[in-house]
Amino acid sequence: MSLTTVDVVLELPDTLHRQALHLSELLVDRMREAGQASRFQLGHSFPEDGAGPCEPHVSLFMLAVPQREIGEVLDAVRSVAAASAPLRASGHRYGHNPQGAPELYFQPAAGWRALQRAVVRAVEPLRRGRLREVDPAGERLAEQVERLRREEPDGARLRQLLTYGYDEVDDRFSPHVTLAWPADAVPVDLAGLPAAEDLSGVLTHLAVFGMNGSGTCTTRYGTFPCEQAKAA
Repeated sequence: MSLTTVDVVLELPDTLHRQALHLSELLVDRMREAGQASRFQLGHSFPEDGAGPCEPHVSLFMLAVPQREIGEVLDAVRSVAAASAPLRASGHRYGHNPQGAPELYFQPAAGWRALQRAVVRAVEPLRRGRLREVDPAGERLAEQVERLRREEPDGARLRQLLTYGYDEVDDRFSPHVTLAWPADAVPVDLAGLPAAEDLSGVLTHLAVFGMNGSGTCTTRYGTFPCEQAKAA
């Protein structure tokens, strides 16, 4: 059975969206000047297959479902959005993920975790125990599970993969926007970027996207406003 990997995300408001596109352009240019390529640039088509554009976003939960079941995911996310308040995102710092991809991290706050837990409660049952084939770095999740069973049998990452099929929940959740992704896992210089603290906004919409390589969101299936009036 063919499965489609989908990402439940928070979309960025207009100003923050434009800032993320600008940061991505700056970082891709830096990679190019250093003689390396980025696997994607936000706002541009995914280069390997022309899918896109790659949308800036904050991932909340990823899962794999048959195409015919995406409607159930949309219904679940719609229900969460209807019961959720907009969420204030405050830029906190820049950093690199383990593959060297530059990321903008937001200030941790209780509202982030509460919203993610609501999404997980509504959406996780729809994966029906299935694992995504690969993670955003392209590593096979089934192989990761077997390795973790040997090397970290009591670790939080294995526990979350077995429980949720996703390993960035609760204390492992660090809300961020991935801005680019070096093809050769060489971290790009982050010096001189606009202050992270100046990159903030109120996130008002949940969305469901089809995922492409490197965790990119390239196929929009649905967007839903958070209808509670009071911002977190």
